[in-house]
Amino acid sequence: MKKANVLKIVFLVSFWTLAVAFIVVFTEVVLTHDAPRYGSPPIAFDFGRVLLGGVLACLTAGGAMATFEVLYFNRLLRKQPLGTTLLFKTAFYLANSYLFTSVTVLFLTSQRIDQPLFHDATITLLTQYVFSPKAILNTIFLGIVVAHSLFILQVAEKFGQGVLVNFLLGKYHRPREEVRVFMFMDLRSSTAYAEKLGHTKYSRLLQDCFSDLTETVTRHNAQIYQYVGDEVVLTWDLTRGLANYNCINAFYDYDKTIHQREGYYKRLYGVIPEFKAGVNLGEVMVAEVGELKKEIAYHGDALNTAARIQEMCNEFAKRILISDKVRDALNGNREHDFREVGTIRLKGKETPVNIYEPIGPVPQPLSQQLSTRR
Repeated sequence: MKKANVLKIVFLVSFWTLAVAFIVVFTEVVLTHDAPRYGSPPIAFDFGRVLLGGVLACLTAGGAMATFEVLYFNRLLRKQPLGTTLLFKTAFYLANSYLFTSVTVLFLTSQRIDQPLFHDATITLLTQYVFSPKAILNTIFLGIVVAHSLFILQVAEKFGQGVLVNFLLGKYHRPREEVRVFMFMDLRSSTAYAEKLGHTKYSRLLQDCFSDLTETVTRHNAQIYQYVGDEVVLTWDLTRGLANYNCINAFYDYDKTIHQREGYYKRLYGVIPEFKAGVNLGEVMVAEVGELKKEIAYHGDALNTAARIQEMCNEFAKRILISDKVRDALNGNREHDFREVGTIRLKGKETPVNIYEPIGPVPQPLSQQLSTRR
């Protein structure tokens, strides 16, 4: 399981567990002091037992629901509007929370009155609790907590992996220098696709393409810096970008994903989208910019060079090209070899940039594998 997914699960479970602990402390200690408001006569309240039971139940049930949310449910509803997603998820998890709370109260009540789980007295006390004002208020509170926790995760995803945390910590409130890897990836023949499909259908094509990029970004520890028309810019810190050839293998992984879904694209759009990419690394300045709309922006020649390299893919009839800096940084890893294809000159720069094509044992797109077999 990816570290990012583990952190999401830990966040949800921690958030929910703290909420349950707060409910127990506030309703039972601050409001009632000595006993819950159900049962006749009232059952003596054991704060330690109730707190421990609530926390353990939340850790167990919350862990299961958080894992389900991160690994499955979030993917299932990924293409739905944010408001619809939040309402549906909140209702779903609230129903589950109500069920798990009832089960927990059933166990605690059974132990407290020393009767079997399904004894008439146990069921009567459970029923009184489930329909009590306190239980209803607790459920409403849990609903608010669940909605807030899911909203935070959704907002974090909208900002991009790790960006919200950096905003909250003020990491880039003052400009700072970093060495990063950038990949500019652009849809080939985009003008022809737009004319053929029309604006609306072409926009849906881009939505599908960028949606299919999600798993590749996660697998290769990338961050999506920005979307610009039919272009997407990925970035890595230097260590993650070079590790496992992420800054190159991400392109081939995405290409494989597109071709695995070529039937879908042919059926809906009559085309199989194909991308080209330019990769470069270098020192950039990173800073928060904007007032009405804030974002973390990168400034420096490393981006301009990556964009220029991507433009050269058409001239050299290549799918992906990298700079000499990237080649040199990856030279110790022999997963790929490199073939020099040419040089580019940037405005204001005297030294030309040598560009290379990755070659060697890279995974072929599915369509190329099939054509080879024929």
